[in-house]
Amino acid sequence: MKTTNVDNCVSQLQKDGRFSIYGDADCYNPFFDIRDVKHLRWGTKLPHWHQDGKYVFVTFRLADSIPQNKLLEYKEEKEMWLKRHPRPWDADIQQEYDQKFGKTIDKWLDNNYGSCVLRSEKNRKIVEDALHFFDGKRYHLKAFVVMPNHVHLFFQMIEGYPLEKVMRSLKSFTAKAINKELNREGRLWQSESYDHIVRDEDEYKHVLKYILSNNSELAWIKDDAVPL
Repeated sequence: MKTTNVDNCVSQLQKDGRFSIYGDADCYNPFFDIRDVKHLRWGTKLPHWHQDGKYVFVTFRLADSIPQNKLLEYKEEKEMWLKRHPRPWDADIQQEYDQKFGKTIDKWLDNNYGSCVLRSEKNRKIVEDALHFFDGKRYHLKAFVVMPNHVHLFFQMIEGYPLEKVMRSLKSFTAKAINKELNREGRLWQSESYDHIVRDEDEYKHVLKYILSNNSELAWIKDDAVPL
């Protein structure tokens, strides 16, 4: 569903009774469980959690989406913070990490640095079609928006398809297709993605509103997933 007015969209779907946080839930609680430490996995640079059946918000970006000088400053600050906060982290420390470093990247991405090849309608549709293709197969898609140099994606994980496998497949498929469209070679996406398992209903609503607020013309949301 495309929407041009967030408030009108929310109001109409509330009226129709089509909003349901638990609509595709594979488990009783589809939110992050701090006790589920056996599903903790680490990436090469970022911490990653995987828990089957949970809602996860992912941001992945083009390789040239942030200037190198800004990335260097960011990495230096993050390394200092990580030394002061050794792993593993509890929910509060994880939230501090998300607030401090996730939001910084978002601000830079919104400045539309780099080639911004996703501004092209054809390239954007390649990503959108790929996201829909895996819906119901590797995840339950809730919402996404494809911006000029990054993508915000919100879905519920399905057992047997860990997050890193899902993202690797999405990036590989779309990179090959977009590079072919542009008649170019080389890396398209930044190697790691930023991901966050949603912790409660308030975060669920916040994520959906955030995706819509990025660009209400381009945002897609599932009919039963609109925030209250």
